[in-house]
Amino acid sequence: MKRTFVVLGIAFGVAVAALFAFLIYVPLASGDAKYWEGEIAAFERRDVSNPPPENAVLFVGGRDLRLWPRFAEDMAPVTVIQRGFGGAQISHIDHYRARIVLPYDPRAVVVMAGEADLSDVRGRRPEDLLDDFRTLALSLRAEGEDAPIYFVSLRPAPAREERWYGQQRANALIADYVRSEKEMYFIDVSSAMLDDKGNIRDDLYRWDGLTLNGKGYETIGPIIRQRLIDAGYGALRPSR
Repeated sequence: MKRTFVVLGIAFGVAVAALFAFLIYVPLASGDAKYWEGEIAAFERRDVSNPPPENAVLFVGGRDLRLWPRFAEDMAPVTVIQRGFGGAQISHIDHYRARIVLPYDPRAVVVMAGEADLSDVRGRRPEDLLDDFRTLALSLRAEGEDAPIYFVSLRPAPAREERWYGQQRANALIADYVRSEKEMYFIDVSSAMLDDKGNIRDDLYRWDGLTLNGKGYETIGPIIRQRLIDAGYGALRPSR
């Protein structure tokens, strides 16, 4: 009997150690752009079997975009391509730009990323987000992609309230940067996710306090959609 308990104890200890190692591995691995290779390859296979629409506005980003349930309907009449993958950081989008941006010849590029960057275990800073976004934008320009680039503001989350200050700092840095650049724009959705006292609205999130719920998408969706319509992307040709 004692031997059985010893064996069970060892097995339990191994299981706990394995779980701990896995929990450490996932955030470390997901910080590497190559971690998302499978999702990028899936986009490419889908493009062959079901070609994306031409003359569309391309959205690239991470979790919020990937989980958006009625994205195309919520953006109508703007024709869109949805390329949200994993918990993508801005540098990951840049890493895969030749595969998820350049092939589509988009009318505009909308970037929805940044929250995962500041959650990275390697300790990303708001200034790093600005550098990564600048690198992405300038790389696209250098490779002949002259479509307007929109950056959707980092949004708060109750589960990561302590990171909201850094997110606001990143938003301010990127908003200031695009203000001085040609055909680059900033879309503020985070203001609508705060109450009158400046507190984060927890009614916009699922039980985890991190993932947007239907009401959350209903809050940010019309802001983005209207900005694109005002820029002319709901029509056959942009009227900027």
